Amino acid sequence: MKPDRRLWLPLLGWAISRAVVIGLWLFAEQVLPGDVGYYFDRMHRYLALGASVAQTMPEYPTPVLWLLMVPYALSGQTAQGFLIAFVALMMALDLTFTVLLWQRGRGQAAVWFWIGFVVAIGPIAYLRLDLVTSVAVGAALVALSRGADRISGVLLALGAGLKLWPGTLWPTTVSGTRRRDHLVTISFFTTGVVLVVAALVHGGFGRLISPLGWQSGRGLQVESIWATPAMIARLFAPQDYQVEFSRWQAFEVFGPGVAQWLAVSSALTYVGYLVIVAAYVLWFRSRYPESFGRPPRLVNATQPATPAAIGLFMVVVITITLITNKTFSPQYLIWLGATVAALLLLAGPQEPWIKRTARVAAYQVLVLAFATQLIYPIWYDPLIGYQPDPAFATVLLALRNLGLVVLGGWVFVRFWPVLLNRPVASAKPVSAVSAGL
Repeated sequence: MKPDRRLWLPLLGWAISRAVVIGLWLFAEQVLPGDVGYYFDRMHRYLALGASVAQTMPEYPTPVLWLLMVPYALSGQTAQGFLIAFVALMMALDLTFTVLLWQRGRGQAAVWFWIGFVVAIGPIAYLRLDLVTSVAVGAALVALSRGADRISGVLLALGAGLKLWPGTLWPTTVSGTRRRDHLVTISFFTTGVVLVVAALVHGGFGRLISPLGWQSGRGLQVESIWATPAMIARLFAPQDYQVEFSRWQAFEVFGPGVAQWLAVSSALTYVGYLVIVAAYVLWFRSRYPESFGRPPRLVNATQPATPAAIGLFMVVVITITLITNKTFSPQYLIWLGATVAALLLLAGPQEPWIKRTARVAAYQVLVLAFATQLIYPIWYDPLIGYQPDPAFATVLLALRNLGLVVLGGWVFVRFWPVLLNRPVASAKPVSAVSAGL
C-alpha cells in the first residue's frame, strides 16, 4: 500500500514549524524556561532532598507531581536534563495530537490550524504544563465523536486532575443519548474519585485543597482583562502605579483603583460561574426536556447534540472562564487551542452554522495567540517596567484583551440557538457521526 501523501505534507509542516518554535526559544526567547526550572527545583527538593508533599508546588493539584516524575526520571537529576526531557515529552504530545487530528483526510483545516497555533503562541507551548490539559480536552472531544465515550470521560477527569478547569467541561458532554451520557459520566467521576483518593493518600486533605486557596488569594495580574484600565492609567501616571512580582509568583499591578477593579473581577468571576451554570441547566433541559416534567423522566432526545455542538459549548465555557478571571497568564490561551482544533475537525458541512463559527473563531484565536507571544516574552520587560517606554506593550495588551472579549461575545451569540436546540442547520447526532467513523 502506498503511503498517503496527503499525510506527509502536514507532517513536514509540523517538523518545519516546530523547528521554528525551537529556534525562537533558543535564540530569541530564552527567558521562557523559568517555569521548567521551577518544576525541576521543586521536584528535586521533593524526590532527592526530602521535602514534603505539602511543601512541593502547593499551587498545583497533587497529580501534577506524579506527572513531573516522568521528566525527572529522565533527567539524570540535572536541571538541563529535566528541561530537555520536558520539552521532548511536550513535543511528542503535540505530534500525537497532530496525527489524531488527521482523520482520513478530513482534518486538514484542524491540523493546519493546530500547526499554526503552536507557532503563533510560541515556545511557551512546550515550556508549561497547559499543553497537557489542552490536548486532554481536545482529545476527549475527538474521542466523543468516535464513540469512545469512556475514554472521553477519563481524559476530561485526567485534565481536571492537573489544572481543574477541564472538570467544568463535563456537563457540556450531555448529548441527550442516555447510554452515551451514562458512560461519559461514570468514567469521568470514577476517574476523578480515584485521583482524589490517591491525592488524599499521598498528600492529605490540606494538600488536596491548597490550589483553591492559592487561587483565591491572588491579586490583579497585569495581563488579565480587569487589570487593563490600571495598566493604561499607568501610562499617564507611572508614579502612581507599581507592577511587582507577588508572593503568588505572578506580576500584579498596584495603585489607585486597583482594589475596586479587583472587587469587580471577583464579582464577575461569580457572575461567569452563574452564567455557565445557567447554560448547563438550559443545555440539559433542551437535551432531556422530559426531565423537568411530572414525573421527571430521562428520555433519549429526538435530536441529540452533535460532537461539534458540544465542542462549541466547550469553547464558550473556556472563554467565559478566561474573560472573567482576575488572573491571566500567557499560557492560559493554550486552553483554547486544542479545543478549537477539535471543533474544526468535527464541524462538517452538515452543520454550516457551527462550521462557520468554528472557522471565524479559529482565525481570532490565531491572532490572539500571536499577540500573546508578542506580549510575552518579547515585550514583557517594558510592560512590567524592567525597560522604559511601556506604551506599545500596554496598547498591545489592551488590544489582545479586547480581542478576547470580542471572541467570547462572538462564540456566545453563535452558540445561543445551539444551546436552546433551535434549528439553525441540519445536523447528525452523536450516534450517527460515531457510526460513520
